[in-house]
Amino acid sequence: MPVVLFHQTLTRGDEMSINIEQTRSLVARALEDLAAKRDDLNELDRGLGDGDHGTTIARGAKAATDALREANLGSVNEVFTLTGRAMMRSMGGASGVLFGVFFQGAKACAASPVLDTRTLHAFLKSGLEALKQKTKAEPGDKTMLDAVVPAITALEQANQASATLGTALEQTAAAAERGARSTAGLLPRFGRARTLGERAAAVQDPGATSVSVFLRGLADHLPEG
Repeated sequence: MPVVLFHQTLTRGDEMSINIEQTRSLVARALEDLAAKRDDLNELDRGLGDGDHGTTIARGAKAATDALREANLGSVNEVFTLTGRAMMRSMGGASGVLFGVFFQGAKACAASPVLDTRTLHAFLKSGLEALKQKTKAEPGDKTMLDAVVPAITALEQANQASATLGTALEQTAAAAERGARSTAGLLPRFGRARTLGERAAAVQDPGATSVSVFLRGLADHLPEG
């Protein structure tokens, strides 16, 4: 049963923002999009690993959606923090840790009752810093960072330009998608895939693709003002 979407929007100056309930619904719908890509992500992962990334990420997305449905939330930070905690607990392995700490980066940010461009940028940047504590990967290493880093760069630029949340999310999702596509042709340098050499080069990284699918879901499901 999907989470009900609230259509009222809040404004902060000229920038659109959404409230806690809207953010809960938005993230849940993006997670549902991610779960729906299970088979496609598994197919990508067959070229790099065990072929189960889609199944794993779908399990994490469902656990997070279920947790969000039941939670009493006091800030938009808690939407992201709870998502990360549920994914970490349900997914297991390296992917669970990495996606978990990325989403839980919001916990280190100032609590906010609304999600806007500035707040989302702070969440994702904090998540990136948390990822750097868990992995030595850099953009170009064929990991989720190939989508995360350009997405944050695009969001920072949108924030500096005082873009609306809708414009910022579209630019962020597009940057993540370009980053994910750029992993096709790269040699993997981390995980099991690094032992496959040229055989793994042509495949688009499933972790980066998962990030891009989630961010595209945020852009596509943002309530209209």
